[in-house]
Parts: sequence; structure tokens; C-alpha cells
Amino acid sequence: MSRLPFRLRGLLPHGSALRTALLAFLLAVLPSAAVCAASTESSGKELPLQQLIDEAPPGGTLKLAAGTYRGPAVVTKPLRIEGAGGGRIVNETDRPALEIRTDRMTLTGLSIRDTGAKASAAVLLSGSDSTLEDLRIETVSSGIHLRDASGNTIRRTNVGWAGPDVKMTEKGNGIDLYASHDNVIVGNTVTGMHDAIYIENSNGVRVDANQVDESRYGIHFMYVNDSSIRGNVGARNITGAMVMAVKGVKVTGNTFAKQSENVNSQGLLLFDASDSVFTDNRLEGNRVGIYVEQAQKNVLERNRVTVNYVGLQLKESENNRFQGNDFQGNVIPAEATDSRNNDVKGNYWDSFQGIDLDEDGFSDMPYAINPFFQKMTKTTPPFQLFFQSPGMAFLEGMLTSSKQAWTTDRAPAMKPYAADTYRPPAGSETAGTLAISLLLLGSAVTTIFVTGVRRK
Repeated sequence: MSRLPFRLRGLLPHGSALRTALLAFLLAVLPSAAVCAASTESSGKELPLQQLIDEAPPGGTLKLAAGTYRGPAVVTKPLRIEGAGGGRIVNETDRPALEIRTDRMTLTGLSIRDTGAKASAAVLLSGSDSTLEDLRIETVSSGIHLRDASGNTIRRTNVGWAGPDVKMTEKGNGIDLYASHDNVIVGNTVTGMHDAIYIENSNGVRVDANQVDESRYGIHFMYVNDSSIRGNVGARNITGAMVMAVKGVKVTGNTFAKQSENVNSQGLLLFDASDSVFTDNRLEGNRVGIYVEQAQKNVLERNRVTVNYVGLQLKESENNRFQGNDFQGNVIPAEATDSRNNDVKGNYWDSFQGIDLDEDGFSDMPYAINPFFQKMTKTTPPFQLFFQSPGMAFLEGMLTSSKQAWTTDRAPAMKPYAADTYRPPAGSETAGTLAISLLLLGSAVTTIFVTGVRRK
């Protein structure tokens, strides 16, 4: 490469300035041409992915044409790997299909099928300032792991379970971060995993506009500070969002619906959360809309909680603010035990008939949440059969000795805040109330029938 091609040597005199300039130009250009050659599309015929990565220059682009590429592979240099029209990575080993041990890496437009059982994920990233986007990952372990990896973005990626129908505890997580700060997870779809998106010991994380379905927890925060969960949608999980041992977290504009098939199902679960904000979320058709336990100094405002079995469940929680929330169509509007000094004001409860003498839009009568039924069914679960029965209502009415300690909305709203107000069909009952009524009726008929037979 240090000498000019033969034809050019014949045309340019030895030692001429033009010849010297041309030689310098070629020395500068030829390496770049080699980079372009290394980044041209490969044949895609079961080529080992590791070989292609090793041959690509640092900072270059490796385009994988339509075809199958065999993993596992490790990336240790900055690189852009693109799927150029149907590139597919397959991996059947106990190692990640692709392990990224470098910064400034981009992985985009690829399909990854990882069928090797392992403790790690199909894609393992331990670098920073990298982007994983437009991927389709099918796995029998976990989808994506970030470990000690900060400043990365995961977007528009689909992660799903590819194995047989197993217990949820035997599956891995879809997107899993540990000790990984300031990452962005946006616009992804995760279905049928253990936890769809799991974040632990990581701060400054944004989880925005993801679809999380049919997993244990749609979004799971543990020991996370100064992070956000915004605009996500989740359905048919055990719990839509589990926010545990967090501080300074914002959960806003999410929709969690139909978390109802498990006895522990909730739309939004706060456990040991503090100094966090939960606003403008929609919790619909869950077993419990919002569950709050051992939480303090949080703000819950403008949430729409509709058609759940229990709208709000509050346990051992203090100094939280509940204001401007809509509770409509819930079988049990709210339950609260061992919770004091919470600021509850201006929420709408469709089961409460208030009186507004000064016409300011808020009731002059408070709404006190009676804890009797919750305490009774906690010690004796079969008593749930007597929900809303005349006898239970009578007993609840007698329990007034400790009313000053009940959680109380001191000025309930007279009208709902939401423009699209929930209205049950005329003459109908909520599904939960109807089911319990039928169950009680069946129990009564059975009792009468058995008693009559015995008397005969």
C-alpha cells in the first residue's frame, strides 16, 4: 500500500509533487474503503456471528442480510450491527445469544431466537451509551439484561416467551436492569414473562409508553430512586405496576386493566414507597385498583379507579395525600386499616350521597371508610360471603366507637372529575355484586333444601 499502482507510476514522474500528494491521498482513503468492505452485507447462510463481528472494524457497521446467523457471540468494541431485511440470530447454548461488553454499541432491526436454558438473558449488556432498538426476541430464559450499564436506551423492542407452557416462576424477566442508572426504556412490548420490566438498585430510569401483558408484574421497581413510569399500558398481569422500597418516583398517565385472575391482583401496588407521586393513572377492572401498604409521604391525585372489586385498599400507611381521584363502579369503594394522618379530600365516591349546602362542589358531610368488613374477613375469610348483606351492614353501622380513627374524606367531590364518566347500564349491578348475590342466593336455597329434606 506504500507504492502507487503500476499504471499510475508510469503516468506520474518519480519525485513529482503530484505523485507525492496522490500517494498521501490513497493512504488516507484506502483504510476507509476497507471499513466499507467489512460492513457490506454478508451472505446470511448460517455464518458464525462471532466471525463476522471479529472481522468488522471498531466503530464500523455490520449489516446482516436476510438469513440465519449462529450465536453465541461477544462484542468487545464499538460497533453498529443492523438487520438488513430479515437478519436472524439463533442460539441454543447456555450463553447469551449476544453479549455486549463495550460502550457506544448499537443493535437494531434483528430477530433473536434464544432457546438455550440459562440464568442470563438472550442479550446481555454491560456497557454504557448504547442503543438496543427494533429487536424481536423470543426466549426461554430472559430477554434483555443490563448489568452495571448506564446511559443506554431500549426502544421499540418485542420480547416474548418462546418455550412450553410453564409456571410463571420458571420464566425469566423480559427487560431486567440491575445497578444500571439513567437508562431509558421506551415503546417496547413484553408478553408472557415473569416480570415484563424489572428494575432493581437503579436510579434515574425512565420507563415510558411500554405495553406489558400476561406477566407476574407488568412493571416492577425495587430499591429505585428518582425514576419514572409514564404512559404505559398493562393487562392480564397479576399486578400492573409494583412499586416497592422506592423514593422520588413519578408514576403518571398509565393504564392497568384486568389484573383480576389472582387473589393478590392489583392495578397499582405501593409497598414501602415514600416521597413519590402517582397521578392521572387509570385502574380499571382489577381485583384491587390501588393497594397501598407501609407507604408514607406520597401524593395520589387525579387517578381514575373504576369497576374494580376494591377501589382503594390502605394498610399501615401514613401522611399520604389522596385528592381529586375518581372512584366509580367499584364493588367496595375503599378499605383502610391502621392508617393515620392521611390527607384525604375532594375525591369522588359514587356510592356516597353527600350534601353541598354552600354549592362549592364538595360535600359538607365527610365520607368515613368503615374498616369493619376488612377486619372481619381478614380473620375469617368465609365471611366474604356476607358482603353487602343486611346483617353485615347492620354490624358495620354499630361499629362507631373508634370512628375518629377511620380514614375519612373530609370533603368528597359531588361530581366526578373525568369527562368520560363511568355509567353502569341502567338497572344493572356491578359484576362483583351480582356474582356475590347469586352465590348467597344459591347458599340460601341449598340450606333451605337440606333443612327441608332433614325434616322429612
